[in-house]
Amino acid sequence: MSADVSQASTQGLFYPDISAGQGAMDLSGVDAVCIKRSEGTYYLNPQYAAQVAQAKKAGAFYFAYHFLTSEDPKSQAQFCYDNVGPDVGVMVDVETQNQTGSKPTLAQNVAFVESLRGLGGIVHLNYLPQWYWNSVWGQPDLTSLKNLGLALVSSDYTSYQSGAGWAPYGGWTPTIWQYSDSTLLNGVRVDFNAFLGSGPADPHVLTKELETLVRTGKLPAARTWQEWDTLGRRSLQQIAVACDMTPSAVLRATAIHFDRYDPVTHDYLDRVLSGALPATAKIPAGGRLWVQR
Repeated sequence: MSADVSQASTQGLFYPDISAGQGAMDLSGVDAVCIKRSEGTYYLNPQYAAQVAQAKKAGAFYFAYHFLTSEDPKSQAQFCYDNVGPDVGVMVDVETQNQTGSKPTLAQNVAFVESLRGLGGIVHLNYLPQWYWNSVWGQPDLTSLKNLGLALVSSDYTSYQSGAGWAPYGGWTPTIWQYSDSTLLNGVRVDFNAFLGSGPADPHVLTKELETLVRTGKLPAARTWQEWDTLGRRSLQQIAVACDMTPSAVLRATAIHFDRYDPVTHDYLDRVLSGALPATAKIPAGGRLWVQR
């Protein structure tokens, strides 16, 4: 999906953010997407509804972003809320508006977040490129934003392998890194972002973590990999659900960690695959799985 980093070989969740310029593009193959909804008090993305429909068709988690300008932040918050509503998470996009030259201030950034929340909106992500913090804002301390419980989304297009986008600035460490502005996705060039979450490689788990972050501003409690000894009480599906994993992810992690399936698990899988047991059958006692909890 990306010429710069491969989801298959690199840990993390990689997702695009898009605006009207990408049109109603095909979003198949992505687990999440951020879609521009509004800008200032004067602009709405005319492709938003079609792009949301494409996200739903792809089964991708979606959230919106508002491009902040130097207009009154309370008026912008009202405009954003009126067009996003109380149920969709919002990311604030803080950067120079190249057509108008608008450059929102730190105080306006803070006021927008507080105003949108006061209206009942959901906002926990703040896109603030390091170059903007440095050259436009003059490298101020970012505690006023950090203390709002926001997660920082950085921007650095050097290369993903450099790790430059994870470097802290203003006393704030990025949680998400926009590492590319020209990744080819289904024939269309888009911005791409990386989210590491709590560290699991399973995209399903990471997508749930991103959704939690967007909606609450918090990451789940740290999870650890551990052995699960079966007791004959649960099916593979039930164990996977208890660990917030998919059955295939449990089996893949088990095979990789132990190098092979133990005799109990091996026999169980053979019988399920042959049809001798239903997929809902409980794994007998004595099996050994590798899961994250």
